[in-house]
Amino acid sequence: MLPQEIVNAFSFDPKNELWKAVNVLIDASIESETAYALQKENRGEDRAYHCGRAEALVSFKAVLLNTREAVLKDQGRPLDE
Repeated sequence: MLPQEIVNAFSFDPKNELWKAVNVLIDASIESETAYALQKENRGEDRAYHCGRAEALVSFKAVLLNTREAVLKDQGRPLDE
């Protein structure tokens, strides 16, 4: 069971502009870190660093999306598009 603070925070309207903006920023950050990782001039440790950052962002986004889905499911509400 999720803490009430999380349930309240993730019970927002599906058209919430902040939610859309957060997802756009996370996606842009993932893309940026991936691009840095793929740069030809990067050394191995730099490449690993940027790959790790990209993977952390992917994982964090998954936590946010899964939490939102769980809250909506518990409330019997349809999932966002």
